[in-house]
Amino acid sequence: MSKQLKTIILWGIAFTLLISACGAQETTPAVDADAIATSAVQTVEARYTEETATREALMPTATIEMPEPTATFAPSPTAVVSAGGSQTACYFAQFMADISIPDGMIMLPGTKFTKTWQIKNVGSCAWDTSHRLYLQSGDGLSTITTFPLPRTVNPGDVINLSVEMTAPEAEGIYTGYWRIATPYGGSFGVGSTDTSLIAKITVAKRPEDAVAVTDVFYTLRREPATGCPANGTKYIVTATVVTNGPTEVRYLWYQHPYDGGIREGGRLTFKEAGRQTISWTWNLRADAVQDPNFERKVSLFIVEPNNAEFRDGMIPFYHSCP
Repeated sequence: MSKQLKTIILWGIAFTLLISACGAQETTPAVDADAIATSAVQTVEARYTEETATREALMPTATIEMPEPTATFAPSPTAVVSAGGSQTACYFAQFMADISIPDGMIMLPGTKFTKTWQIKNVGSCAWDTSHRLYLQSGDGLSTITTFPLPRTVNPGDVINLSVEMTAPEAEGIYTGYWRIATPYGGSFGVGSTDTSLIAKITVAKRPEDAVAVTDVFYTLRREPATGCPANGTKYIVTATVVTNGPTEVRYLWYQHPYDGGIREGGRLTFKEAGRQTISWTWNLRADAVQDPNFERKVSLFIVEPNNAEFRDGMIPFYHSCP
């Protein structure tokens, strides 16, 4: 029982005794006030203790279960958000150049060579020697198909990656697709489309008979980026033409759908295997069809030496004026 409750009870008993004393006859025997007060306090304390015990017995008991400890694993690298709010991918590489052996280069059977790519780390995570260059698919042209990176490549750094290879004895076109494996189980290539690095050669016993355009890569740019001005909208298509040896290339631009006009074209002179870039602009007037489901494409037709259209990698676009 609290000290405050005891005080209230004692004062109550004292007041009652005082009133009784004032109204009693002189013949009434004296009363022991301390004894009465003590008895009253003991009775109240006993009742308080009994009620408290009963209330605690009826209350349900709570059981607290402590969670078992769990294993903690080191997280894999994640994207970094810059101060401006934009996000940079952790693993993002940019292709810079074929330092050696342009795609499709002609080689005699059994020729030993070194294929070297130059790439740049444009992501937010470093690559170290726990990362490996490996053959994802295709023709390895090498007895070893996985190599650790030779050094750490921090964001912004450029590195040359090389693989010793040998041209097969049989004539033909051989292509290998290479990527960089991370120590976290994933892999990455180059560019916004995550393209694998390519090692491609043409094996021929008579190189002069095997010269050809081996690849064409496309990019697309819209001017203006949004809206449709009164003087029309331009779609600028850039094509990178790759040959496997010295040759003269004659080409024509194909547009899909074809509007019946005169096809534009030109010539490129290659003194050796390599690549050159050309562009063509498709002008769409202000009243051109604006249908988000109407697909347009542009491709390059190689008249010489291939006499073939290169459609792989064509970039479709849908003209609209948001």
